[in-house]
Amino acid sequence: LEHLRTHFSAMAKVSSLRAVPLKELVEPQETRRQLCGGQLLLRIRLAPDEVASLYEPDPLFSLVPRVAYLPFLFHDVLEHFKKSISRMGQPYELWFDYNNIALKWHFPVGVLCDSVVGMEVPVPWDLTVHFRGNSSLTKDLLPFSGMADLQRSVMNAFKQAIFLEIGSAARFMRLEKKEHMTLWNAILKSDLDTFSQVKEKLMCTNLLECKSIAVRLHLWSADSTRGSNCDVLLHRAPPLGEDGTANTVTDFLNLAMPPLLKDGQLAEGVEILLQGLQVPLDTPLYWLSLHASYLDHFVHLVARMPYTSFGETVSQ
Repeated sequence: LEHLRTHFSAMAKVSSLRAVPLKELVEPQETRRQLCGGQLLLRIRLAPDEVASLYEPDPLFSLVPRVAYLPFLFHDVLEHFKKSISRMGQPYELWFDYNNIALKWHFPVGVLCDSVVGMEVPVPWDLTVHFRGNSSLTKDLLPFSGMADLQRSVMNAFKQAIFLEIGSAARFMRLEKKEHMTLWNAILKSDLDTFSQVKEKLMCTNLLECKSIAVRLHLWSADSTRGSNCDVLLHRAPPLGEDGTANTVTDFLNLAMPPLLKDGQLAEGVEILLQGLQVPLDTPLYWLSLHASYLDHFVHLVARMPYTSFGETVSQ
């Protein structure tokens, strides 16, 4: 993707983008497919303390789009392991962990992987599935009672992203019921092309109309002896500077979390990831929104940093 780096820098230097129709800034759909079409091979094992059969069951392998969500796997996981677990008259409380870190079901799988693993993703990526709760590990997980919870969470996030961009969710609310269903079905199937067709109806006319790019900054730090920390920051991200030029990732970090930078570069040990890739700091935010956002319409930037700097960074 080196050719994209050259493109990023060139677009950031355009004298003024205020009145350029946003549709003219969208590259061919193949660019979005390259950035958002990544997949992860998962090897899912049943938690050892929940095995109720004589032998440990075989793991379940699944090739999962980065833009998908963990609950999409719940049916297949239950079918695969149901003969090896004991219900004991209680409803299942299904959740996943990676190295004893409970994974939040309302974020895309790619965001979770960027956060807890980083750039060097093992193949397969080993996850553990649980069918019983664990208050010490799952205290930060949102309650989940069915796919309706996921649909509500993702669509609310999408509506929030539109509100951040335009200052109103009216365009989203005006979608016809069949368009809402088309959008949700595209998310269920990780269908980037159909998703983009619906998304196009909700876009700003130009960047002057756009009040903020929808960006979530995931601050992640882990230490094998001290545990892990993660905060998710939602901060205003104007697409343009006062002179009309495109604001970049550097501009956003300077605004939202200055300690991540030092002398205009990333501080020592910090990396910024999106869709499994290190993001060049001169990338325009609007470009990421158009071509590398997830299916909740958010750009999920993951900032991985040394454990010792986490508390100081977040407090500032």
